[in-house]
Amino acid sequence: MKKLIVLTLYSLLGLTVLAQKYIPQVKTGTVLNYTAYARAFGQTLPAILTITEINAPLRMKWVINGLGTGIFEISAKAIQSGNKMALREPGFEEITKLKDSETLAFLSKDTFTALINNKVFELNGQKFTVTDGAPSYNIDGKEADTFYAVTANGKTKLWVLNNPDFPLICKIEGAPQGIDLALNSVQ
Repeated sequence: MKKLIVLTLYSLLGLTVLAQKYIPQVKTGTVLNYTAYARAFGQTLPAILTITEINAPLRMKWVINGLGTGIFEISAKAIQSGNKMALREPGFEEITKLKDSETLAFLSKDTFTALINNKVFELNGQKFTVTDGAPSYNIDGKEADTFYAVTANGKTKLWVLNNPDFPLICKIEGAPQGIDLALNSVQ
């Protein structure tokens, strides 16, 4: 009887582990491989972001074939309360300092808190509502633990990694800036 109970417990624990979704950890040295689609030009480009400094100011090295390389710098204020995501071509200077209201490829802590607590948040002047039953999102061939949010008009869709330490934007479709992103892998 004891063996049956122990076997049942191990089976339940095993199913719990299998049911968990993938949440990649982001730290200094993490490489984010995105596909960027510029709708105005109908052009798809690989975009690589490497976290070179995780502490504020957060720094991401960007590499886009045919465009160049450089560094985005995100302030502590933006990490905490930014309500915009910079979706534009980077500057040609070595370091592009984003505004205190701008993040890049992730939500600020305050915006993520609103997503969790209210299931509603604002980004780039658009109101997003978290909805259930969304298509799953895969990173590195594994189903990621994401939130799916959409604007009231349904034109902009967002998949956000359920990681309070670094809520990555996994995918954005219909961004008003004209650039869509899709995260392919995290290394």
